[in-house]
Amino acid sequence: MKLIFTDKESDVDLEKLMDIYEESNWENLSMAKSIIGKNSDRFDENYLYQVVRKSHKAYISDDFLKNHRNKLAVLIDDGEYLSALRLFYKGEYYLLEALETNPKYRRSGYGERLVREVIKLLEKGRVIKSEVAISNEKSLKLHKKVGFKLEKIEKNHCHLIFKIC
Repeated sequence: MKLIFTDKESDVDLEKLMDIYEESNWENLSMAKSIIGKNSDRFDENYLYQVVRKSHKAYISDDFLKNHRNKLAVLIDDGEYLSALRLFYKGEYYLLEALETNPKYRRSGYGERLVREVIKLLEKGRVIKSEVAISNEKSLKLHKKVGFKLEKIEKNHCHLIFKIC
């Protein structure tokens, strides 16, 4: 098993990364439809999905990784992309976002392992925050298991915090 922890697009295969985010990209299809508006019915959903996928890849390469303080972490085994997350640099802390595991490999502990490995790589005193929907019980359980503490509850989200000792 290998961990990629990087701020460089060249270190990752964005196509394999998008496989991890496939479900999220399908969920984001509604955004694409709202941008297109009333003409969205004229487009095939598979076509729109490819637009969303391409847009997601462009965000990672053209925006997210342009700030070299942002980090992308991917857990890989035998060339398979198992789980991924992004750490968005916010100055005083990192915001953990887009923590997902490839649907084929869920319930195997890869998300937890990924978060634990990333924590080991960050310097002492660093803070990681995360925002999780109250309804996302699996993610909340994972965050609690690795040591995140509840910071506050706001609307439908729990704001969590982890201080590296």
